[in-house]
Amino acid sequence: MNHLEFGASGEDIAASYLSRMGWRILGRNVRVGRGELDIIATDGGELVIVEVRTRRIGAISPSETTVGPKKIKNLIKTARRYVNSISYNGNWRIDVAAVTVTSSGEWRVEIFEDVTRGMEGGYMG
Repeated sequence: MNHLEFGASGEDIAASYLSRMGWRILGRNVRVGRGELDIIATDGGELVIVEVRTRRIGAISPSETTVGPKKIKNLIKTARRYVNSISYNGNWRIDVAAVTVTSSGEWRVEIFEDVTRGMEGGYMG
């Protein structure tokens, strides 16, 4: 499995996990301008933009730590464009889905909610 297939598998696993949690998946790999949003979903009444990061156990950095300041800035910009394009007026947030493959081949998902809360220009609600 190459890098792109591995990432796509991680997104599939994350979307399935979120669906099992009761979230409604509205879109995947949504292009907005020059950016892309991995998963767009609703969690109850809140719109959620989900950035998926997939890694294997033993990688240098855990999945969740690979979303740095530049990526966060781009996510906020792209998410705002998306929200404005659909004229959405409710609460929304950006989550990170960290998908990790263990040495035994098991896929694990951990959700880090509202990763931009408290950042200037971040959370919109």
